[in-house]
Amino acid sequence: MGDGSDQVRRHRVGLFANNVQGFRSVPGGPATPARGGRVRRFAERCTFAFEVAPAAFWRAVSDTDAVNRDAGLPPVRFTYEPRADGLPAVVAHGRLGPLPIVWEEPPLMWEAPRRVAVERRFRGGPFARFFSEMRIEPDGDGARIEHAVELDARGSVGALLAPLVLARGRAGARRAYELAAQRARESVLEVPPASAARVARFVDAFESLRPHTEHEPEIAARLASFVEHAADGHVVRMRPYVLADAWGLPRERVLAAMLAATRGGLLDLWWTVVCPSCRGQSTRVLSLWHIGASASCDACGIVYDAEFDRNVEATFDVRPFERSADPRAYCFAGPHTARQTLAQCTVPANAMTMLDVVLPKGAYVVQALPDRAARITVEDDAGAATLDVRLDDRRVRAFSSAVRSGSVRVQIANLSSREAVVRVTEADLPGALATAAEVTALQTFRELFRGEVPREGVEFAMRSLTVLFSDIAGSTRMYAEDGDARAFHLVREHVDALREVVALHRGAIVKTIGDAVMAVFADPRDALEAALRFGRAAAPLELRVGLHRGPCIAMCANDRLDYFGATVNLASRIAHAAGPGEVLMTTAVADDARVAAVLPDGERGTVTLRGMLHPVEVVRVASAVAAR
Repeated sequence: MGDGSDQVRRHRVGLFANNVQGFRSVPGGPATPARGGRVRRFAERCTFAFEVAPAAFWRAVSDTDAVNRDAGLPPVRFTYEPRADGLPAVVAHGRLGPLPIVWEEPPLMWEAPRRVAVERRFRGGPFARFFSEMRIEPDGDGARIEHAVELDARGSVGALLAPLVLARGRAGARRAYELAAQRARESVLEVPPASAARVARFVDAFESLRPHTEHEPEIAARLASFVEHAADGHVVRMRPYVLADAWGLPRERVLAAMLAATRGGLLDLWWTVVCPSCRGQSTRVLSLWHIGASASCDACGIVYDAEFDRNVEATFDVRPFERSADPRAYCFAGPHTARQTLAQCTVPANAMTMLDVVLPKGAYVVQALPDRAARITVEDDAGAATLDVRLDDRRVRAFSSAVRSGSVRVQIANLSSREAVVRVTEADLPGALATAAEVTALQTFRELFRGEVPREGVEFAMRSLTVLFSDIAGSTRMYAEDGDARAFHLVREHVDALREVVALHRGAIVKTIGDAVMAVFADPRDALEAALRFGRAAAPLELRVGLHRGPCIAMCANDRLDYFGATVNLASRIAHAAGPGEVLMTTAVADDARVAAVLPDGERGTVTLRGMLHPVEVVRVASAVAAR
């Protein structure tokens, strides 16, 4: 805070803060200025400047929850009121000193990376409405913040208080933006080193849980520092893949380490069900047992399926360290809660509006919450810089399937009979989700959390899982020639060897059936790489290995998490069709783009399987290749 750039920043903030326009009472809104309790509007504009790159400042200042907190606004509690003509109304309950305040908060408006606006419609009291808008503009190498406020006052009391409230708000805005600029200069994940005692606790947890996790001194130091120094808002929902990517470490190692830390009592593991519409957290529980097959989102007013590989996410918090794991809420569903959403606005019925948003290359949807959407593609060198969108009561229509990357103007016409909350958002859920499918398909998880299973009778759909079956060729002869004790010993040794291979490749053994093994993998490449190592791991035994990939059902059976469905049945039959020392896979595995880099030369063909109406296309890998 003492270098020359900080001195320039402080000077510029002071200069622009003194350039604030004076209070002005203006007509506006649904009412006009008048005596006797009519509404008067007070408005002002402030300008602040910071030596921070606009993109970095957007990341910090678009965390509207933190900005409201730093500005000195009160924490709030949100409830929902159903409406017949659209999404539920969001009602906020807070206190201003000893006085209770209640307001309806329409969905925030934003256009990344330059604008956020919020409106509050008060249900009683001296004020009728509050509106705030923040715009970020480039200013040399830094950013200029244009901050506009409108406050509608009821009657003489409101008119008397309004200038005082705006003055307090101006000071709060300055403080909040200065803190946001400080956060923008610093990575929230780069925190001071932890105390030696805190690091030692994580190291001890990892060591005591071997061989489930390796000794991870770097991850232990990183986690200890984050737990000790990161802000409450960042430790309430620790996402292992986000941390791993920021630290430049393998995702599976960070996830395994956090699972080990949880088992050692240092972290808590939570399961979050993410709404597929607004991408918010609709359910957050400590055990899979408490997740139902379906979930609901109060904000969207919808019910949807809980899918293990799509919208059930594993996160962690620091409750065991008695740090706040339930930070107060200061804002409802801002850009920070939906980083994959680049723009949002509310369009009244039979009205038009425009959004100016920066769209990187990728796939997006223009969505009218909760369930009307049109898909578009953003490309580097194709399409126009504008997109026309039309809404009606049934669907969203985009009049171009592709637009050019960069700054895009989205022109929205709402022809429906009700107002619509419209979003421009990434088409798929973020790749940084550690989904329940991935976590529960890890050997580390299944061994450390044996009792963590869904409720009996609850089934979870999974769109894609790779299932592996293996069994020992000639096992009947082995038992006859070697005797039961010797043969059983060999079977146990081979299962232990396969378990190590499966764990190394981010999979999990679900169960053994005699000398057969069933394993699952979230990634088909991991499954194939494990299968190709089975021959050597099980030597001198010869294995038949079968692989198939597709949808399945996850549920509790015999007090463990198990998988069922046509994909599992087909994988089992594929293994029976494999020859001794052979890996046999369906083309659903072999033709996956992720598998191509590790797939050895093999023989393509078909097999006829019991119970299947048609031959199944497969790829065979010779035993000599499989065992290398």
